[in-house]
Order: sequence, then structure tokens, then C-alpha cells
Amino acid sequence: MTPLSGGRVVIVGGGVIGASIAYNLSIRGYRDITVLERNLVGEGATAHATGGIRHQFSSRVNIELVKRSVPFWESFTEQTGCSFDFRRHGYLFLISDEAQFESFKRNVALQRSLGVDVEVLTPDDVRKIFPATRTDDLVGATYTPGDGSASPADAVAGFLRVARANGAEVRQQTYFIGLNTAADGSIKFVQTSDGPVEAERVIIAAGPQARQVGNQCGVDIPVFPHSRQAFSTAPLAKIDASLPLAVDMASGAYVHPEASGGTAVIGGNDRAVASSDTASVDWSRVCDLAEALSHRFPYLDDLEITNGWAGLREMTPDDHAIVGPVPNKPGLWIAAGFSGHGFMQSPAVGQCLAEWFLDGSPGLDLAALSLSRFGSTAKPELENAVF
Repeated sequence: MTPLSGGRVVIVGGGVIGASIAYNLSIRGYRDITVLERNLVGEGATAHATGGIRHQFSSRVNIELVKRSVPFWESFTEQTGCSFDFRRHGYLFLISDEAQFESFKRNVALQRSLGVDVEVLTPDDVRKIFPATRTDDLVGATYTPGDGSASPADAVAGFLRVARANGAEVRQQTYFIGLNTAADGSIKFVQTSDGPVEAERVIIAAGPQARQVGNQCGVDIPVFPHSRQAFSTAPLAKIDASLPLAVDMASGAYVHPEASGGTAVIGGNDRAVASSDTASVDWSRVCDLAEALSHRFPYLDDLEITNGWAGLREMTPDDHAIVGPVPNKPGLWIAAGFSGHGFMQSPAVGQCLAEWFLDGSPGLDLAALSLSRFGSTAKPELENAVF
């Protein structure tokens, strides 16, 4: 891939992925960067993310992206000058189905081959790590003690603080309208609600709105928004901040103890919700969620929910991101569709794209995230639409 020749890079989307790209380009000395955000930076999908950082994936590329990101999360304050609390509370997946457990154990073999510290646990082991968990119907679990969580909002603030200091421009409340291209298809400028912006390269990092922005550029990006919800609990004596984030694979329900201790974030029983452009809390699912959690964690039987919120998650058909150039669209790139993994992978994604743009190749093999894996993507351009 031919490196940038010095023209402006326009990043469509001011969430954690767009912010990381701007940061990583800027620390390499690239100054001609504009971030376009239709609302306020970090206000979209990033604002509603629960902030998990984990290595337990079934594909090499997802594991490698997180593995490359974790050292940055560990040194975030040093790198950006902004506060950042990366809590290493661990991730625990509780499994009651034999076939699923065998699949998880195969994943563990892959994770270990890539240097991940991951354990396969018996039900007795689970009780030692997460007391008061019902284990009589479990066949096992997998556990990564070094995984944890942090604040996506803090990440965006830190990324953009450095990017701005290095000369990047951030335009908030500015809508992307479309591209103006030359006869050879290369990009001349980006049309925005605030006027044209010259550009050599444009990266669609618009999260749940990536398909809409893609349509404006004449390309179909198979990213579909899905509403995802979470809830805060009232204090309970047995919720300890040191406990791992635990996921009951039978129901999908999870409990994420908060740093303050005594309270938790819960959710996870909305995986089958149809695609929608609107994020809203479905209170009718609360009873099923509470039942699933009290089955696995009996101490949550007296659970009281104090707050609920919803955000849009950007999903692709195979639950993997799309990262790379758009075929037959010179200068147009995508970094979207992270399917719930964008925050945890954002440092590596930004670093890989900066290396790709400036050196001609990323530091990781990202072929598995190519848009071309979905086949033909050409679409007629839409006129007069604003996203």
C-alpha cells in the first residue's frame, strides 16, 4: 500500500476508534488530520460501552489486537498525561454445556499459543475465585486474571488531548455529507455541513453509523446497529470490587462489580435483539435478566436496579471488525464494525492504521478484517443525505 504523500487525513467519527487513529498519526509527526464528529466526541457508542478489556477470543486477529493494546492501556497516563484506571479484576466465563466447553478449551489453546495467561477451571476452582456462585450445573470455566476494564470516556479524552496538542483538528457537531472525487476516483475533498475539507485519505470510523456514511460514499459496509442495554444495581454486601467480571454463557447474563465496591453493572441477555437505529431500554427483559443472574449468583436474589441505559453496538455478520482500504475507492478506508470490541482494541487499531498509512503496511496481519471478505460492496451513491 502506498504511504500517504502528505495530504489531509479526514476521520469520520469522534469515538474511541477515530480518536485513537488521530492520536497515533499525530505522535508519528503527521499533522494534517481532521476528525469529524456529528455530535460531541465520545458521545455516541463509546459513551455507552461498559469498558471491558479481555483476551478471550476465538480468532487470532482479535486476540492479537487486544494483546497489542494492553501495554498501551497500562501506560496510558504516562503516554497521554490523562488519568486512567485500568482495573485488572479478571474475566470469568462460566460454562454449563459440554460442547461449548470443548470449544472454549480449543480457544484457550490458541490464546496460550499467543502468550495469553488463561486458565481452564473446574467448578470447584470457580467457587474459590468467585464465592457464592452456583456451580452444580457447570462443567467448567475459563479465566483470564489479567483482564479487566477501564473508562472509554477517559480514553477518548486522552487520545484527543494529545492529538490536538500535536496539531490535529477536531470538528464537533459537523456532519459528513459526501466525497468529491477526481476523474481517476481519488478523493479531492470531503463535503461537510461546515463546508468542504480537502482530503487525501478518508477513514470511516463512524461506529453504528458506518453503513450510512458508506452509502454516501457509494459503498455498502455491512455494519448493523443493535441496541444493547445495561443496568446499575443498588449496593449489596457480597459484591466485591475485586471479583472478576463473570459471564454465564447459558444465558449471556453478566455481572461486572464496580470499582467503588458494593454495586455492579449487569446485562447481557439482549443478544438476539434485531438491528435498530434507536437505542432504548427494554424493561420487559429485566425480569429474565434478574432470574438468570440469581440462578447463577444466588446472592443477587435481592437485586435492586437503580438505573438503566442503552447504546448502539456496531455489529457485522461475523462479529469481526472491518479495517482497511475500500476496494476500487482510492483513498477511502474503514475502521468500523467492532461488534463490542472497539474500545479494548482501539490502541492497536490506531497504531496499525498509522503504520499502514505512513509505512505502507500494518504491524499485524489484518487480512481477516478486509471488507472484501463480504463480497461485492459497490452501491449507487445517495444524494442530499446527511448523516
